[in-house]
Amino acid sequence: MIEGFETNRNAKDNILRAFCDVTHKNAVSDIAAFGVGRWPTFDMQKWTTNPVAVVGTLRGTETIIWESQKREHTFYYMDHAYFHATRNYSGDIQYRIIKSQMQLNRLVDLEQEDYDRIERYKPIITQPFQKSGEHILLCPPSQAICRLYDLGDEEMWIEGMIAELSNYTGRNIIVRKKDTKINLMDHLKDCHALVTHQSTAAITAITQGVPVFCDHISQAVPVAEIDISRIETPFYPDDDLRQDWIDSLLSCQFNMKEIGDGTARRVVDRLQ
Repeated sequence: MIEGFETNRNAKDNILRAFCDVTHKNAVSDIAAFGVGRWPTFDMQKWTTNPVAVVGTLRGTETIIWESQKREHTFYYMDHAYFHATRNYSGDIQYRIIKSQMQLNRLVDLEQEDYDRIERYKPIITQPFQKSGEHILLCPPSQAICRLYDLGDEEMWIEGMIAELSNYTGRNIIVRKKDTKINLMDHLKDCHALVTHQSTAAITAITQGVPVFCDHISQAVPVAEIDISRIETPFYPDDDLRQDWIDSLLSCQFNMKEIGDGTARRVVDRLQ
């Protein structure tokens, strides 16, 4: 049995209910993004022997994630799909489900049934790697991610990363915050490398032929470099590795039918 924790966000709670055997309703009716949730039917001290599940990292769900990590307790994390995400929660909703972490940071061994299932997402078009880019694109973590991983705040991360990069390169650094209005594709033009903590902008960069530097928890780890000192000599994954990585990410995303009929859990438990 999986126990879920609602946040009174209808669309997200619907996804949670479809996946879980039971969900705990939140007693706070209008929780602010960084507010604290309260689940009267769940005892945080006694905890549970069942796996738990949350959608996103806001409205109290981060407390469930932190407690699960502290107890080394199995949890399922759900968030927007890596490819073809439906962020307006309409149509054929696609969501990713990761077991006991927030990002799938490794390759998984797919079986034929997995390749058959993810075929509907293809083709995922990739571009050859550009090796003559000029600037570095810095994509800092959001306020929510800074809190989740205890990174301080966004500006602190930016300042620290620029200082570290300056030890190894004199290239121009463009900072791209989450709320920027500039299209990511424009920032990736003539880009030497994208540097981030775990932003999904890394996925677009890799598919568009821009190498990535990231943290070890990022979904880009299998096709990226984590050592900033190597900023002038990025890692360029070959086409086979890049495809294996794309397939691994696709394997952990599901539509509402698969989330509700048990397919998602069976696949996640088998692959992750």
